[in-house]
Amino acid sequence: MITRQYFGCKIAQRGRGTAVEFIVFVAYAKDVAQWTGVRRVGEHSKGTQRILKTARAKAIQRFFSSDSSNIIPGSILIAFDESAATFTSLQKKMEDCISDFDICNNVEDKVEWGTLQFSFDEDLPEYLRPAFIVDGQHRLKGMADLPHINLPIMVAALLNASHEEQAFQFVVINNKSAKVPTDNVKAIISQIDENKLRDRLLNAGVDYGDMPAILKDVDSQDESPFKGLLDWPLNPDPNRRVKLNTIEACLDYIGSKLPVFEDDEDTKKEVFYTIWRAIANHFNILWLSDDKFMTKVSINALNEFVVDGITYAWMGNIVDVFDADSVEAQTRNILRMVPDEFWTRKWSESVRIQDNSVIRGLIKDELGMVSQNARMGRKNAFEKSRLIVDGDEVAEGLVKA
Repeated sequence: MITRQYFGCKIAQRGRGTAVEFIVFVAYAKDVAQWTGVRRVGEHSKGTQRILKTARAKAIQRFFSSDSSNIIPGSILIAFDESAATFTSLQKKMEDCISDFDICNNVEDKVEWGTLQFSFDEDLPEYLRPAFIVDGQHRLKGMADLPHINLPIMVAALLNASHEEQAFQFVVINNKSAKVPTDNVKAIISQIDENKLRDRLLNAGVDYGDMPAILKDVDSQDESPFKGLLDWPLNPDPNRRVKLNTIEACLDYIGSKLPVFEDDEDTKKEVFYTIWRAIANHFNILWLSDDKFMTKVSINALNEFVVDGITYAWMGNIVDVFDADSVEAQTRNILRMVPDEFWTRKWSESVRIQDNSVIRGLIKDELGMVSQNARMGRKNAFEKSRLIVDGDEVAEGLVKA
């Protein structure tokens, strides 16, 4: 057994004996990660946490790695079950040592300095550890996994907290959060170097005013197949191939079809990258070279076609949307029967290459028809096409194996 002892301040916010009390202290993130665990909903009958999303933990690592000035001063919230930890008061000793200063800041009836002590077996699974994370599991995971650096983290620990109290705190915290309004952001930065702050925020993955950080990532990260291709001032004119609202529409569609991501921008972005890397690889001859393929309506229609297939597979427990390899494999399978010629052949003059729901729906239907024809072994993959001109004259062997 390993014993830990921390010095901190115990707070009885509603008065002693009337509600759960908590202690606030500081410790290294790597240390805290050793003895805190998570009871996740779906894994345990009394679970209060959501599943750990790797992309969100990586976003925390990125935040710290992008600039040595970046800090997170806020605390994580953990909870000790009843009798799992012991608080020993040092209030009298401290008052005797520091007699000329009010160490309780005039709230002596609710504050008490002392030590928190508990023991644990480092070999136990995380759901049997002495303390459980109520809020901040991704923050702690990201900070604890930072290589070559050990950062201290503020901890607020509920003492003798029932499972019901832990669940209550989780729901309250996650239902009361709100983003800072754009006007507030503009007011905050009005007196400082705006360009410097903008770059620092975007590099850390934080939205700046009306400029979503996710678009900066899509345009700058090596994992993105759209790196350097967005149509905005950050890129030279010849490279501006893809409209910003095209990418936003693709990301929004992923979020609408896979609500499991909730507000998880990082995982949604990772899925977007994975899908489009597979698309770029499958249609490598067309990537950046075919104007029709690179239009807004084609990108959005193809994105919707693939995401619909992944959603169907996810609902059937065929694909794990939180696993990049699984998403990539499913994307390749969806595209396997779609040939390059779908985009290079002449389309009907009645179809204008503009992005609206009717045209997107037609392209998606045609993609489904081509795939079905190929899977059924029909010689003409474009049979009965409403989109491809002279579809009956297409030769055999167009479909990729």
